[in-house]
Amino acid sequence: MIAPQRMQHVSSGGLALLVHGLLLLGLMVGVSWKNPPHLPIEADIWTELPEMPQPVAPPEFAPRPDPLPEPVAVQPDQAQIALEKAEKKRQEAELRAEKQQAELQRKIEKKLAEDRRTEELRRLEQERIEKKRLDKERVEKEKREQSRRLIDQELARQMREELDAESTQLRAMQTSAKASKQSRVVRDFQERIRAKIRDALSLPQNVKGDAEVVFQVSLLPNGEVQGVKLVRTSGQHLYDAAVERAIFKASPLPLPNDREAAAQFREGLTLKFRPSENSAGLH
Repeated sequence: MIAPQRMQHVSSGGLALLVHGLLLLGLMVGVSWKNPPHLPIEADIWTELPEMPQPVAPPEFAPRPDPLPEPVAVQPDQAQIALEKAEKKRQEAELRAEKQQAELQRKIEKKLAEDRRTEELRRLEQERIEKKRLDKERVEKEKREQSRRLIDQELARQMREELDAESTQLRAMQTSAKASKQSRVVRDFQERIRAKIRDALSLPQNVKGDAEVVFQVSLLPNGEVQGVKLVRTSGQHLYDAAVERAIFKASPLPLPNDREAAAQFREGLTLKFRPSENSAGLH
């Protein structure tokens, strides 16, 4: 089995060398044919054209050219075949590796995309939870603020009511105190007016009875008597005239500095006199 294979290998090598030699010879012949040697150029000058030769008829039966030898099939080299197979396997391995790398890259990108999507969903869920928490806190804060405002409003209302009650009570107390003070002032100045009119009164002789005379006196702001009106007579003309004269004689009558208290005298001063007591009464 080894000898025939070795002979086949030798014959294949010889044939390959023969073919390469023939190719090399053909190339050399072609190059020499394409590049002729440079020879001197000679020219003949004719005075007359030569006679043209008669064409020769071709022979009836031309000889047939020898057939070309059939090309010898060149057996491929086993080493070249092995190299080609190895190269094909290498290319196939590289293609499989590229496919595996592409598949791995696709899986990695898919995993990264899934991770990004999961992270985005987790972020959105956290944002939703955080927004819900903030909304809940905001609602609770608004409720607390509203409750606090209601409490503040109720406290302010109660405080206003208490202040109003205290103010009303204070005003009532002030009014009462002022009225009491004015009453004391009025009584004090009534006594002063009685005393001044009593000092100015000269009782006429022969005054009888206990009849009471009443006068309505109008005063100016400075206490001067503006007018005297007899409201009720005592029945004794001389006594009534004496009292009227005493009122004018005592003018100006004393008035308090307090405007409101003094106004009570200016609005209308009623004077009552009884001769039996030799005194004057004011209302």
